[in-house]
Amino acid sequence: MPRNMVIAFSLVVAFTAATQADIVKVDVTGTVIFRSGTLGAPLNGVAVGNTGVMSFNVDSNVFVDGIPGDVRSYPIIQPTFSLAFQPSGVSVGLLNPFPAGQTPYFSLVDGFPVSDGFFVSTSIVSPGGVPISQTPLQANLDLGYAGTTLSSLNILDAFGTYNFTGLTRFGYNIWQSIPDNVRLDMDFAQMTIAAVPEPTTLGMMTVTGLFALARRRRS
Repeated sequence: MPRNMVIAFSLVVAFTAATQADIVKVDVTGTVIFRSGTLGAPLNGVAVGNTGVMSFNVDSNVFVDGIPGDVRSYPIIQPTFSLAFQPSGVSVGLLNPFPAGQTPYFSLVDGFPVSDGFFVSTSIVSPGGVPISQTPLQANLDLGYAGTTLSSLNILDAFGTYNFTGLTRFGYNIWQSIPDNVRLDMDFAQMTIAAVPEPTTLGMMTVTGLFALARRRRS
């Protein structure tokens, strides 16, 4: 193989690992159990019994300690956020442009005061939800777990699947005007936190593709 092709392989793999290794994907699944009145398009197409999945990415290196030692908030990478419903095929994102002076966060809670948990909010200290593209609605996620669930506030230490084991409370819904005015409610099923994409897998795919290209060129 030509020396410049070897160098290209090394650079691509190294760059891929460096740029992707710290991005974390969060997926939250639940079932719609309640809908209140007319929600407007496109959420009018969501029916009780639909599966709702909230998905988004965060950068593990970018965070704010809202309550040092207790709450750490990671800004959601806004274009990656979606709240999708199946089999209806309805999907909404964050309000764009996002309200000035606000940031959507995914926060980890470790022992505040005695329990662990996760929430999605524009606040770095408490749950509340984030404005979605279908105004004036807000998407809310608030999960409470037993105090031994998280070992730290580092999201890389929180990789895994969270379901009903150790769950002490949950809120997974869409509200309007005030959090108590829930317009669409979901029964939480599980949340997964994982690297995206897996750097090793992506690197191997890149190498495989480049080797295939090199073979085609030689032939």
